[in-house]
Amino acid sequence: MRLSKYLCAVVLIASVAGCHSSTSAAPPSPSADPVLPQGGPVQRLAELSYSGGFHAPNALAPPTVAVYSDGVVVFGAAKKLTLTPGALAVVVSALQPDLAGQPGTVLQPKDGHPIPDAATTAVGVLQPGGKYQLVHALGLAAGREGQYPVPVADAFDKLQKLTTYATTPYTATRVRYAVQCPTTGGASTEKPWPTALPQPGAGQPGNCLEVDVADGAAAAAVRAACVATAPDGSSGTPPGAVVYRAAKGLRICSWRYALPDEA
Repeated sequence: MRLSKYLCAVVLIASVAGCHSSTSAAPPSPSADPVLPQGGPVQRLAELSYSGGFHAPNALAPPTVAVYSDGVVVFGAAKKLTLTPGALAVVVSALQPDLAGQPGTVLQPKDGHPIPDAATTAVGVLQPGGKYQLVHALGLAAGREGQYPVPVADAFDKLQKLTTYATTPYTATRVRYAVQCPTTGGASTEKPWPTALPQPGAGQPGNCLEVDVADGAAAAAVRAACVATAPDGSSGTPPGAVVYRAAKGLRICSWRYALPDEA
């Protein structure tokens, strides 16, 4: 693994996260290339996420790691750390060449035998030209990196290493919430639809799913009426969910904190 330069950045990250190291190291010098966007709104620069697999889809499932242009790194919409500008530049500049030139198709393991019902892993980075690139690999997980191209495995490992410093709780003024038809079991007796929440529409066929983002008073209403969802939970009726009688029929709702780029 070509991680030596990246490991220098980890020293910086550790100091930001409040850890202590006996090693003294100067901040790594950012690349001369325009690896980071200049100015403008906060945007996502890199991510590690999963989709599919054995578990039922979760409409609120966030990326495992999401790196933003202000240095904030959010882990599963539950924890965060803040990188120094130097550490942020090193992280992004290390990921860009790893993913450059990788195919747009889903990478398969070299042995041709993925884990049954494995999720598809996505590793992403904003390339210098401004295009956000996502590379997908079926079944890529810790311990299976050798089954995939070395640069992609390197990028996966680099983002995984950031999770070591996920210690500070993540919160936001905005929330992302999902409204859907209830499934059997796990919910209480139905109640009237909360007046502070917008009435849902018909939603997607089958599960009535609708996903939205709320801020301010609307976000407070969502948090009061809906159940907080675990990042790795399924799309069924979560424990503690209330069944509400909306104009379009029975609904349940769940929420999590919205990521900086979710609208």
